[in-house]
This record gives sequence, structure tokens and C-alpha cells, in this order.
Amino acid sequence: MDARISKQRTALVLDQPFFGALALRLKVVEDPSCKTFWTDSVSIGYNPAFLSQLNDLQTRGVLAHEVLHVAGGHCWRQGDRDPDLWNDACDYAINPIIIDAGMQLPKGVLIDARFTGKSAEEIYGILAQEKRSREKQRQEQLGQGQQDSGKPAGKSGSQPGVPNGGSSPPQSANGANTPSATPDPSASPPSHDSAFSCGEVRQYVADDRARQEAEWKVAVHQAAKAAQMRGGMPGALQGMIAQAVEPAVDWRPILHRFAQDSSPTDYSYAMPNRRYLHLGLYLPSLHEPAVGDAVFVRDSSGSVWDETQAQFAAEIIAVNDGVRPRRLIVMDCDTRVTQLQIFERGDAVDFELQPVRGGGGTSFVEPFRRLATEGIHPAFLVYLTDMDGRFPDEAPSYPVLWASTTPLKRAKKAPFGETVEVIC
Repeated sequence: MDARISKQRTALVLDQPFFGALALRLKVVEDPSCKTFWTDSVSIGYNPAFLSQLNDLQTRGVLAHEVLHVAGGHCWRQGDRDPDLWNDACDYAINPIIIDAGMQLPKGVLIDARFTGKSAEEIYGILAQEKRSREKQRQEQLGQGQQDSGKPAGKSGSQPGVPNGGSSPPQSANGANTPSATPDPSASPPSHDSAFSCGEVRQYVADDRARQEAEWKVAVHQAAKAAQMRGGMPGALQGMIAQAVEPAVDWRPILHRFAQDSSPTDYSYAMPNRRYLHLGLYLPSLHEPAVGDAVFVRDSSGSVWDETQAQFAAEIIAVNDGVRPRRLIVMDCDTRVTQLQIFERGDAVDFELQPVRGGGGTSFVEPFRRLATEGIHPAFLVYLTDMDGRFPDEAPSYPVLWASTTPLKRAKKAPFGETVEVIC
């Protein structure tokens, strides 16, 4: 271990006990193959060339940065997300907390006031949506250029490997000149494209992942209590730690339970249980009359990201297969209903939902008004939204489940129905 890292880890133990206690759980390894630092919840790896560019306070801040990746559960929550974009989202989530705790980070790291207080999952959704918008805009500009000149756009005056005829080499997403170059920690970036990550979060992939995650949650809880006894912790750090140690709740089983509970099921003598007729026993059987209409509303204002919409669409189909309602009604709504899809019970099982349509503001009134106007009394209604909009003045008589893409601690409280947090 480099003597400077050992010294700054000791300084964390003395000055920042929460970070120091957790830093001691991580093995420190030299890794010239990485760009900056990294952690996988077992070790902290560092590039000695990058370390040589940091002063002591920045080194301490980067160590705390890596600790907070693990404490925040980032080594276990990536799932199927893009690794680079997930890493950026995690950095945006923790860097302000490091600064708020009174520590320094290298200049040019990922910080954006828009993301303060948001989880890595929320930030990832925003970044992914913005990335798609940029790619779509580039494609549109490329197509326009081809129409205008009859030639591929952006090639005029360019040298091979140098975009737009410039003289500098192409840059990577972290602002380095080549993928293997070390970012300059003294550079101050004006945008995301020129900012860089001072520490990579790697996923823990061993077979004992569940045990490792559980042990870290206990360690985080203990470190937080010890730090509070020695003078407390910044509010931003407390909020992140409270979220990290809470047990994760999968919204999918809750959705299916809600749909099943809203379906009429009872015992009836009208259809006796045939298992006992040969014994001369006339007992009731479980009667499941046809479920009425099942309504799902998708917030199409643009505040619910594509990955969440895709996962929600898959669950709509799964619920439809499990409950078998008389009709499946899917509405898209921003301030008005922008798309209506109705599937009868006899429709093919391999039906596909159309992509979400909309993009305006948000109001939750219109879907309920539409159902009332058309005399539709569904068995239940599920509304996927960020909860930021106008609610109806009166509660409907049927069950409603609000699937909130905003963490429940920050989401607006619905005046009626149940609410479940949806983080995909």
C-alpha cells in the first residue's frame, strides 16, 4: 500500500470516523491497469500515476468516495444497467455528500445540482433519457445533412480519426485523450462530457453476494451509530445511509398481490365441490367469477423513464395473464389521455402494448373522469407515475394502486389508494 494512502486512511479514522471505520474493511491494492480508483466491496484499487497527481486532502476524499460506493450499495444494485452510465449515476449521487462532509475531491469530478438528494437509480434514469435524446438529435442532424448535401454529414474537411477537421485526438467520455489516459484532476469541466469519475464502482460477483451485502449493511449501520456518538454526521450522509440499510422491497409481487386481492373470489354452493360428491357430501367450491376490467395508466409526461416503462409493460402483461380480466384497458396520460388500448379477454395471449405516447405536463384527473363518463367501473386501477401532478378531488369506489417512480419519502402523498415504490 502506498504510504500516502495509509496516512490518509488513518486520517479518516481520526477525523471522519464513519468513513474511516468502513475504509479499514477494504483491502488496498495497486492497480496500474485502472484509470483512477475502484472498489468492489472487497478491495480499493488505485492507479499510482493518478494518485501522484492528487494532494493529501484529495486522496482522502477519493478514499471516502470509494467507501461511500460500497456503503450506498452501489456494488450490488447495477442489474442490467449500462456499467459506464451506472458508474456516472453513482458518482453524481455521492460526490455532493463527500463535499458536504467537509472533504475535497479532484477538480473536474461529476457534480450536478440537479441530482442532489436523488438515488443512483433515479439519476441513472435521467442520464439514460438524456443520452437517448442526444443520440436521437444527432441522428436527425445527420439525416438533415444528408438531405441537404447528398453526402454523409459531418465529413467535410475532416481528417481520419479527427472529428470536424480538428487537430486534437478524439476524446473519451471521461475527458481523457485516449481510453487509457489518466484524467487530469486539476481540470475544471463545464459539462458532463468533460467531467470524469475519480473512482469506479465494480459489481461484486462472487457466489456469496447476499451474505456480503448483508454484512456490509450491518457494518454501515454500526459505523453510522459510532460516528453519531462522536459528533454526528451531515444530513445528506444520514439520508443516504438510511436508504442503503433499508431492506429492498420488490414492487412486482406487491402489484400482483394487489391485482389478485382486487379480484372477486368466494365459496359457492351453486357449483358444489366434486371431490366430495361421491362421499355424499355437498360442500361449496371456490368460485372465481370473471374479473371485470383491469385498468393500467402510464404517465406519459416524460418524467417516467423508458426502462421503467418497459418493465411496467411487461408486468401489465403478466398481471393480465394471471388475473384474466374481462378487458385489459391501458391508458397513456399526461394532462389528457394520449392513447387508449383495450384488449378483450379472448384476444391472443401474445399481444403487444404500443409504446407510450405523450410528453406534456402531468395531471391524474383525466383517466378517472374518462372511466366515469364512459360508465366503466374497473375491478382495479394501477397508475405508474412520479406522483408530481394534480390528483382527483374525489376517490373512486374501486381500488387504486399508485406505482411511484419517486422514492416514497419524497413523493407526494396520494389522497386515496395504496402506493408502492417502483425503482427498476
